[in-house]
Amino acid sequence: MGLPFQIFILGLLTVFLVLLVVVGTGNAIIWVTNRFFTPPPLKMDAPGVETPAARTGKIAAVTAAVYTMTKGKGKVVRIEKHP
Repeated sequence: MGLPFQIFILGLLTVFLVLLVVVGTGNAIIWVTNRFFTPPPLKMDAPGVETPAARTGKIAAVTAAVYTMTKGKGKVVRIEKHP
């Protein structure tokens, strides 16, 4: 093996190790944040909380999408929000 090939392999290993460190650090930051810094509970009148009118609009949008995709043959039976 020549020197250029060895330098190439060393560079690839270096990039791989740096990416592992970046991913590990990111996961550690996410874990610490989720573990020790919980968000405050939302108030019902806070921005971002859905009102019944907003839910009705979303239901209408889902129903229209199903109608369009199935050419009128599909029916929305239940809509569930998964965590």
